[in-house]
Amino acid sequence: MNAPIIVFAYNRPKHLLKTLTALAGNKGAQGSELYLFIDGPKTEDGRALQNEVKAVAESFKNRFASFRLTVSQKNKGLAASVIGGVTEVIRKHGKVIVVEDDAVANEGFLSFMNEALDFYQNDKTVWSVGGYTVPLQLPKDYSCDVIKTQRSSSYAWATWQDRWERVDWDVSDHSAFRRSMSLRRGFNRWGNDRSGMLDDQMAGKINSWAIRFDYAMYRNGMYNIVPVRSLIQSIGHDGSGTNNQALSDEQNPFYIKSDNTAELHPMQAEPDERIRREFCKPFDLPPHYRAKQYLLHTLHKR
Repeated sequence: MNAPIIVFAYNRPKHLLKTLTALAGNKGAQGSELYLFIDGPKTEDGRALQNEVKAVAESFKNRFASFRLTVSQKNKGLAASVIGGVTEVIRKHGKVIVVEDDAVANEGFLSFMNEALDFYQNDKTVWSVGGYTVPLQLPKDYSCDVIKTQRSSSYAWATWQDRWERVDWDVSDHSAFRRSMSLRRGFNRWGNDRSGMLDDQMAGKINSWAIRFDYAMYRNGMYNIVPVRSLIQSIGHDGSGTNNQALSDEQNPFYIKSDNTAELHPMQAEPDERIRREFCKPFDLPPHYRAKQYLLHTLHKR
């Protein structure tokens, strides 16, 4: 049985149109339930734009097995919207596929995600499944269709209720983590930006569900599975997103077109150190910046 699809939207009707058009063209879309959550505007001036987003959403109500639209009158913010929406749907269905409103899927995306949810459901090393893969050069002798990483992608992903409910959204052990160089090094193995992001989240400087989701994956010793070739193209690095600045395709280290010819399947895989090093390159920060972050968030709080 296909997992329900959740799409989170805010104030980008043109992006949402591309995202829903791609999803509706996927194999399996007509057999999938669609839940669409639209966050409220930050000011009343944004109400008209919210109505545009709602109109785009409603134009797809007959393209899926069922269509359920939730429009918030208040602005919750991305983190609260995602946590609340996923919790609601996953408790009903036991599993979910989540897509942001700036993620354009290739036509095999839903097939891969549903197959992966079934394949890895009882694999207690797998925390989640992703549809987006960063640009990277694979070793010539790597023959798997998937990569086992310890970093998720918020663009498009899937998980199960038993994993989702293990996330400590309060990060109650952050005080110990903040002072532990071994824990910080471990978390940073899949991108040395991560400890600083978690510190920023706990200091109220950012509002991210994803860094807390990743931290729970790390603390549980589990992994995210992604295809070797991206099934998702992100179209949100144009300055329109809440957390994104405008970048050209050449400037954006995460830019990649989804591979529309890819027909990939889940299979058993193990972390590969060569791939890990390549995978982390777009995320890694220079040493001086990391040292500054550590001093700001750690030493002065002792």
